[in-house]
Amino acid sequence: MADVFLSYAREDRARAEQVAQGLEAAGVDVFWDNEIPPGQTWADYIESKLTHCKALIVLWSQTSTKSQWVREEARMGRDKGVLIPAMIDASQAPFGFGEVQAANLSSWTGDANHPDWRRFVEAVRAAASSGPRAAPPPMPSAPPRVQPAMSTPAAEAPKKGGVPTWAWIAGGVVGVLVLLGVLGSMIPDQPTTSAAVDTTQIAPVPNQPAATPQAAPATAADYQQQVMARLAQADQILAQQGFVRTGDPVTGQLEQGQGWNWPITLNVGHEFRVVGVCDNDCVDLDLALYDGYGNEISRDPAADATPMVGVIPTTSGQFTVQAHMFQCTQSPCFYALGLYAKAQ
Repeated sequence: MADVFLSYAREDRARAEQVAQGLEAAGVDVFWDNEIPPGQTWADYIESKLTHCKALIVLWSQTSTKSQWVREEARMGRDKGVLIPAMIDASQAPFGFGEVQAANLSSWTGDANHPDWRRFVEAVRAAASSGPRAAPPPMPSAPPRVQPAMSTPAAEAPKKGGVPTWAWIAGGVVGVLVLLGVLGSMIPDQPTTSAAVDTTQIAPVPNQPAATPQAAPATAADYQQQVMARLAQADQILAQQGFVRTGDPVTGQLEQGQGWNWPITLNVGHEFRVVGVCDNDCVDLDLALYDGYGNEISRDPAADATPMVGVIPTTSGQFTVQAHMFQCTQSPCFYALGLYAKAQ
């Protein structure tokens, strides 16, 4: 059975045949013909092919983006984490599929040495030669995710006790300095000239209440503010290296010893970083990154509150970030995870 399924609109059959023949010439076994064996229904036959394929290529065009069948096949490939989209004209992927980067084959005319074609073939080969996918290992005692809206304070304060204001401010300054030190040491080729971050210009966590002997207990909004201020520092540091945060961060609360799995989709052609930050009561937050087969590819177990993991994927697909709240002095601790990307 072919490891690669090619999905396309009937109007694009000539282009699909060109792609299929090019892949077969490169040693990739492709299922692309829409003729089914006698005695089988189209739905059952296609479902069997989709279930067992290791990669699903969808050829997006002005026609296929409007095809219900093509979109359904692409959805199945996306949900399995095996979707490899390719654009064969100037159209855009339909809504819901833009998160998976597509190969650009609009200018490819069959040349085996075309750079876009070579990158596409490399991604397909990598997916077709892989073993069966397995789910990443679960975090021990992983709780249901709690994700308070960052723009709206929680209805009630967290279980944490009151924290003196001087401790908030001191913790905020220390946390920011630790964040800068950790990220700066982990980012390769950090400039040592004028591009380096001047830590003397870093302000404490903003919008803290004025210092008084009897400060009110911290609220959920206070802890959220601490976390988002630290994430903003990470944004600035990684921006100096060409990274841009993709989408909204994942936020929530974790008790000490608990964890949370975050599924993400990463695409070839980019370098990715995932940064974790947590509030002033968080002493140690750890991160690990797993590929779609459950293999650990990056881990930051250092005893700090600003872990970072990264990868340059060789094929587009599903990955999982595992966050583990190793030490939290006043549970639960608020945290945020940000995904950053830089084009290669």
